[in-house]
Amino acid sequence: MSKNIIVIGAGIVGASIAWHLAKAGAEVTVIADSAAGGVATPNSFAWINASWGNPEIYFRLRTRSMAEWSRLARDVPGLPLAWCGGLCWDLPAAKLEAYASEHSAWGYGMERVDRARAARIEPNLAELPDFALYVPGEGVAEPVAATRALLTDAERRGARILAGAAVTALAQTNGGVVGVDTSS
Repeated sequence: MSKNIIVIGAGIVGASIAWHLAKAGAEVTVIADSAAGGVATPNSFAWINASWGNPEIYFRLRTRSMAEWSRLARDVPGLPLAWCGGLCWDLPAAKLEAYASEHSAWGYGMERVDRARAARIEPNLAELPDFALYVPGEGVAEPVAATRALLTDAERRGARILAGAAVTALAQTNGGVVGVDTSS
């Protein structure tokens, strides 16, 4: 790939785009008006899961995303991930059981755990549920550190990072974008 590509923003999405493009051989420039992580990324819960309230097709997308995080962990040095599992109990018992039945039928590896097992999984809970659902395959990323790791590895692969510059306009020729104007 010999394309020159500008990525606007250095949050987790921009960092991921830049990393994937740099890995594919593109000449990438990331322009960000804020530090790595941007505005939304530092406020992310960063729970890597395929849980809760979505139709099966979205569940499938999320399980693919979980697999992609695993692949990224192999490819990006220092990517801060913990596959610590998820413990869920925040629904009434009947809804929790229905959720478990639905997601188990879709192949989501979860198990019903009692109060004692929940305490072993998460010993710092102030109040223990009578039962919970445990999904050992869920994890968490440290979002800003993950963003930095992606940007650092993108730079190692040839990407340029321009921090402290805001994109103010798109430069166009014959109806196509050919560049950007920045604040600095």
